[in-house]
Amino acid sequence: MRYSEYKENTTHGSAKFPFAYYFVNKLHPRYNMEVHWHNECEIIKIVSGTFDIKINLSPYSAKAGDIIFLNSGCIHSGIPKDCVYECVVFDIASLTQKNPLANTELNEILQYKKEIQNLFTSEKEDTYNTLNHIFNLMKNKKEGYQLRTYGMLYYFLGLVKENDLYIKEKEISITNKKLLSQMKKILNFVETRYMEEIGLEDLAKSVDMNEKYFCKFFKQLTKKTPIEYLNWYRIECACEKIKFSSLSLTDIAFDCGFNDTSYFTKVFKKYNGITPREYQKLFIKK
Repeated sequence: MRYSEYKENTTHGSAKFPFAYYFVNKLHPRYNMEVHWHNECEIIKIVSGTFDIKINLSPYSAKAGDIIFLNSGCIHSGIPKDCVYECVVFDIASLTQKNPLANTELNEILQYKKEIQNLFTSEKEDTYNTLNHIFNLMKNKKEGYQLRTYGMLYYFLGLVKENDLYIKEKEISITNKKLLSQMKKILNFVETRYMEEIGLEDLAKSVDMNEKYFCKFFKQLTKKTPIEYLNWYRIECACEKIKFSSLSLTDIAFDCGFNDTSYFTKVFKKYNGITPREYQKLFIKK
């Protein structure tokens, strides 16, 4: 799963059924959820452990059993703690149809006029059980699961409307809206240019800031310096390539923006605790 303007451009599912299920544990290349956003909605279920997640500028702490709903376009990041979690990523626009009743409500969500609340616990029995059922359908993939998944999502949206389970604090300040918009531009720049030789000056220019202010702004939102984030993103891409491609480690290093294999190994070990070769061995079938 490629989590991520460190927009994520991954295709989830197929054109006919744009839904995908992912099981994420510590061995997953994108286990830690750094700051990113994507156009799809995402539902995350905490299987075990805890997950501290920030959605736009709001923090949440989710425990085993809790379900998080991420609206399309929200900037989010998370720190899993001894955590295993499942994700269903889907294109909510695929639910639109010729039925004007369904489209009236969906269009308000698609146009960001309404946002579904983010945290669902077992206390909200109807909505919680509906989301949980979606995970079971996507995991087991029994005959007809696609139609049933669509049906459960419509049912979920009906419950959201009935119980008015929308985010009420819609008055995000103009300043914060601007910050989130600038952050999306930076993340997009990193995602599209990470394989090139780019530095702090290039990152700051992507949002027309001077380098000093840019560093302060970036660290305030991500808790990382811009270069730390760039290196993290490059290493995450390298992890994915190691797991899912047959490229050599040298080719992967160069493909991910590292011109020095020794430096690549050093940075890789800093973020993962092991060398690229040791990481590669985790996925060699015995």
